[in-house]
Amino acid sequence: MKKAILALSISALALSLGGVASASPVSSTASAVTPAKVTVTFSPANGEKPPITKQDEEVPLGIGSVYKMSGSNWMILYGSDVVELHGNKAKMIGYGTAQVAAYKSNGDKLGVYTFIVKR
Repeated sequence: MKKAILALSISALALSLGGVASASPVSSTASAVTPAKVTVTFSPANGEKPPITKQDEEVPLGIGSVYKMSGSNWMILYGSDVVELHGNKAKMIGYGTAQVAAYKSNGDKLGVYTFIVKR
């Protein structure tokens, strides 16, 4: 029984060391912000009362820049190749259209942000 446990321990150790030895370093380089024309539209959820209103604004953002959103939780509905979510900020990562749903802290839907990123 001791031999079986010892053999398993040595195998596990060899696998874990092999995994660590094969890890390669990751380089982090900052990318330049590319100018883009971004239109942001916020559409409130049905039943939301003022001061929440539909808003359209053209924002001078570029690829790599961020837009701060209202709400407590967010979820990309589509366009994960256009925006990334970092907390309450949407980071522009590509061209196209994306929608992000915003939710209140109680889980009710606050509205939807639509990002249109053009060259």
